Amino acid sequence: MGALSASELRRIRRSRRSPRITQFDYLHVRRLVEGLAAALERLARPGDRVLDVWSGSRPYDDLLPPDAEVVSLDVEGNPYGVADVVCDEFLPFPDGSFDGVLFVQAFDLVPDPPAAVAELARVLRPGGWAVVTVPFVWEYDRRGPDRRYTAGHLASLFGQWDDVEVVENGGRAVAWATLTASLALGAEQRLRARAAGLAHAPFAALYALVNTVGLALDAIERRGGQGSHALPMNLLLTARRADRD
Repeated sequence: MGALSASELRRIRRSRRSPRITQFDYLHVRRLVEGLAAALERLARPGDRVLDVWSGSRPYDDLLPPDAEVVSLDVEGNPYGVADVVCDEFLPFPDGSFDGVLFVQAFDLVPDPPAAVAELARVLRPGGWAVVTVPFVWEYDRRGPDRRYTAGHLASLFGQWDDVEVVENGGRAVAWATLTASLALGAEQRLRARAAGLAHAPFAALYALVNTVGLALDAIERRGGQGSHALPMNLLLTARRADRD
């Protein structure tokens, strides 16, 4: 797999960082970025050395303090070509190398979650922070190691850490909008395979309509408060490595 062109990389970064309402997963990405921004504003400090695990196109660097040192890690064969360290070994770094760890939309792919959590703790300095996000309502690859976590299950994996908190990025309305638009995207892709000149504009308008309705439903859902049942689009965990060895 070849590296992406500079223009394609910019397009992907923009879609992950500043989604447009004509984007099928607009609400999902918007809520994810809002959650990340709030968490990093609270946890990240000037001068922190931060590890971005399986960093992809690195769309979230600017959510960290301007003088933070970001070390991005990705696996062999990734198409982005922007990682500082490319290695199939999980966290090939000395103990206590980082002040913070960012693990966005990829923790669900680790084959041994308890071992992965132990490795996150190992590379953090005492008191270091972690921000981990995972999808909940989202498709998965039957051939892969994908897992799904409830908030309680995710928090229990970090049971030996301090200040563990899990928040939901988007509820039923966001999930509805994203999955509805995803069905339309699948139809668009199938039609494009048959007719290369198919116009994108009608589908962009459809995505915008679905997202607009989703925004209205999300506002109603938020005003209704939280009950005991949840259907989040995404989960975001924040925690601190225990300030003790």
